[in-house]
Amino acid sequence: MKRFLALLIWVPFAFLSPPVTGLAETSLSCTGTSVSFSSEGAGDFRCLCAATERTLEFLLNIGLAPPEKIKIMLVSQIPSESAHALIVSYNPTTHEVLLLDYKRATAEIPAMATGENPLDEEIWCSYAAHELAHVVSTPYLGQGRRARIYGEYIYAITQLSVLSQEQREAYLANYADVVPYGDASEMSELYYHLDPDRFAVKCYLHFIALADPREFNRQLVKT
Repeated sequence: MKRFLALLIWVPFAFLSPPVTGLAETSLSCTGTSVSFSSEGAGDFRCLCAATERTLEFLLNIGLAPPEKIKIMLVSQIPSESAHALIVSYNPTTHEVLLLDYKRATAEIPAMATGENPLDEEIWCSYAAHELAHVVSTPYLGQGRRARIYGEYIYAITQLSVLSQEQREAYLANYADVVPYGDASEMSELYYHLDPDRFAVKCYLHFIALADPREFNRQLVKT
């Protein structure tokens, strides 16, 4: 299982069919959280609420509280200005989150995109965790390049942290040669764009080695 984090940036193919419209909307509110999901037509929500609960707990533990209301829309296509189709997107202006529905994602994303194994339910739900981290952390982050890369640090450690231990270890095993970042100043936006998976692993390895993750994150968002 490799390169699933890279899919958050783009998937190298284009959808040929238009988005589904005119269908009745179904929704799911995750009990005890501020998060709800909606879907065009019949909803296939799978592990989304379980992933949501783990995500919000993780973010709270590092000092990031969620807003009062978060809505994620499952869609059959995500508009993209480039030739690359997206599996997930977040608009920081409108706080709109779009996630490619599970059926479409598994049908469209080739097995080669995630290594030997095709996209599975847990990885798909981890995309929602990544975007939830976007929504929750945005009010805490400032502007500029450093804020953007600090945000990517938070999104990456969140996505990897909410995976099962087995799934996470299988992913990390592909990057046994990667060493953790020494400190926040080493994080590079260029490196992130060149190899988002290795960037994520360096961030995660740095995070789990911290003596006080909450204090580190407080300094990160303060900076």
